[in-house]
Amino acid sequence: MDHMIYEITIYGIVQGVGFRPFIHNLADSLDIKGQVYNTTEGVTILADFADVSILDLFISKIKEDRPKASFIEEIKFKKTGYLKFDDFRIIESKRSGETFQLISPDIATCSACLEDICKDYQRRYDYAFTNCTNCGPRFTIINNMPYDRPNTTMSSFKMCRDCLSEYNDSKDRRFHAQPNACPVCGPRLMLLDKDNNTLDCKNPLLECAGLLKDGKIVAIKSLGGFQIAVNATDDDAVSTLRERKKRPFKPFALMIKDISSAKRLFKISKTQQESILSSRAPIVLLDKKHKGYISELVSGYSDCEGVMMPYTPLHHILFKYIDFPLVMTSANIAEEPIVSENEEAFKKLKGICDYFLVHDRKISSKYDDSLLMIFDDKEMLLRRARGYAPYPLKLKDKLTNKVVFGAGANEKNTFCFLMQKYAIVSQHIGDLENYDTAAFYKDTMDKYMDIFNIPDIDCIVHDIHPDYYSTKFAKEMDSKIKIELSHHKAHILSVIAENALECDLIGFSWDGTGLGEDGKIWGSEVFLVNKDLGFTRAAHLSEFLMPGGTVSIQRPYRMALSLLYDQYIKRIGSNTNSFSSFIYESFPFFTKVVTEKEIELILKQLQTGFNTPATTSMGRLFDSVSSLLDLTHTASYEGEAAVHLQMHASADCLKSYDIKTLIKDSEIVIDVNDLIGKIIYDLIKGIDSALISAKFHNTVSELIYHLSKIFRDNYNICNVALSGGVFQNRIILEKSFALLREGGFNVYSNFRVPVNDGGISLGQAYYGLKFLEKY
Repeated sequence: MDHMIYEITIYGIVQGVGFRPFIHNLADSLDIKGQVYNTTEGVTILADFADVSILDLFISKIKEDRPKASFIEEIKFKKTGYLKFDDFRIIESKRSGETFQLISPDIATCSACLEDICKDYQRRYDYAFTNCTNCGPRFTIINNMPYDRPNTTMSSFKMCRDCLSEYNDSKDRRFHAQPNACPVCGPRLMLLDKDNNTLDCKNPLLECAGLLKDGKIVAIKSLGGFQIAVNATDDDAVSTLRERKKRPFKPFALMIKDISSAKRLFKISKTQQESILSSRAPIVLLDKKHKGYISELVSGYSDCEGVMMPYTPLHHILFKYIDFPLVMTSANIAEEPIVSENEEAFKKLKGICDYFLVHDRKISSKYDDSLLMIFDDKEMLLRRARGYAPYPLKLKDKLTNKVVFGAGANEKNTFCFLMQKYAIVSQHIGDLENYDTAAFYKDTMDKYMDIFNIPDIDCIVHDIHPDYYSTKFAKEMDSKIKIELSHHKAHILSVIAENALECDLIGFSWDGTGLGEDGKIWGSEVFLVNKDLGFTRAAHLSEFLMPGGTVSIQRPYRMALSLLYDQYIKRIGSNTNSFSSFIYESFPFFTKVVTEKEIELILKQLQTGFNTPATTSMGRLFDSVSSLLDLTHTASYEGEAAVHLQMHASADCLKSYDIKTLIKDSEIVIDVNDLIGKIIYDLIKGIDSALISAKFHNTVSELIYHLSKIFRDNYNICNVALSGGVFQNRIILEKSFALLREGGFNVYSNFRVPVNDGGISLGQAYYGLKFLEKY
């Protein structure tokens, strides 16, 4: 019989997901002789096939039965020269001519490994670093490609005889599991106090559970960095954590033992359950079912909680010893990156945490927990990190031998490399306003370039704001082409890229702030976008002032006073000396919020324009209304006032305000002052603030539909894209989608990248791609 030797190359996420062991066992089952190995571009198979039908069957079964965590992009095969094989083997990895290779995100503990750590006769009983080819650390431990143990942070742990036997046994699920380890040869846990003294205990996790029961705050070294844990049912413990972390109101994430426990506390749909139990194990926003058990200090006035399941053996074992939910929040200071190494943790968290549960395996890449909500019966990512990044977005367009870099926004930053047909969006970096986050940005970008073998960047796209760190960084990078792109256009482009749109559309780019092309602060922009990506600004809010500039973002009451000034002029006249009296008499609660001296300072800023930029920001309008309704006057985190306004809205109110518009320079301008006047009128009448909040939300949603109808009638456009932080608001999102769909529109938004500024980098990179296609 003639030998038919074929070389088969499989592209996609095929390393770190048990792909070679799968191929090995599949080949054995079909009596195929040959070899399989990793390369810097994928997995390659050389094998002897008796006839073409066996080859077809082999490839068909690869596609059908592939490991769950894998992603096959393409399979190529060709005949090659004569080789003789006696069996089928996994051989040493090789570097190939093509050096681009997709990489698996980290994978939550599989059911088989969970059984191992729960059975006291297993040698991995209670072992916190148990894994196999189907689960465990991946990107967080990879130093270089191909994905082999010497290229990971497990390289310093030499496998014992038993682990090595599993690693070499083709019938074992740990066959070629690169992080394979056990208590004899693998990483070890240690429990230390805040002075870095090791506690003498045989079972650090059991001891840690006891500390948590006693209300102590514990830093836990997890998969992508440290987490801070505390008993979520203990008011005093949660209050202490808030005080020490200087986080007075921002909700904490919860980790709950199992799905049954979660169902007793929260309303969970089928799709939410699938997400929360998936191998990605994200934090999922769930509506509360019962109050009283979990401390109200965990999420305050919010009607939902961010909930995740244990996703590492460490977490699972810890919950074996406790029966209460844990606050499980990222271990960082303010908007700094998550802490990832032991010495760093003691240095930065000593004033927050009482104890530290650490281990001796290094973390190569810092990763926060991913956060999402379920909307339209699918996942809508709000923070893209562990379990999702660096999983690629496949684009319709393909760049050949070109690389585009999107530098991202200043807040909630991610960056994006666009190469071949993939957009590789980084994990959540954070707000680029301090040295540590900026350093994390640079280090992570360097790591991506190294791991994905990116030698050069052909085109860089960055924001038009000159003071953003990402802009400054991009301008110093080496590239033949550098392009400026406005923040709000990038939002819409991210929707176009993610949804592979090639049509005219109406783009609503609504958020907090972003520098506009006229030098002012935009945030309520409506664009007409043609299929060639030509943008025309077609509508926005009327301009209003931000007294003190960015300080108004942290102090929503300043935005409220800014809009009240117009009402004061209309109602009182030009006697500006009585502005503070007007404020206090009309809205007595402001006496506890702002001093008369500050009111007079704000008045001078509004009159002179000193450090008082004009804005069209929808986010700042939400802030103003929140303060006017006596909800949030000072924001401790970004978007707090808007979140409070959303949570306060009555679910039963269907009323809205009439919107007054005018035409200026061929653009529709929505009269903000008229809307505020109507809200104030309701307040004077004594209308309940929950009804006013609902009316405001209904008005904003109906405005989207109203404007879309105008542009459809005038330009025959029936496609609508919604992007920007405002569309994290579930009321706005749900009502807008419903109204537009009922009205016959095709509606698109961001789901696989965040609708907030975390998706900006994708829009930037996509714009660079289309630029290169043209020029």
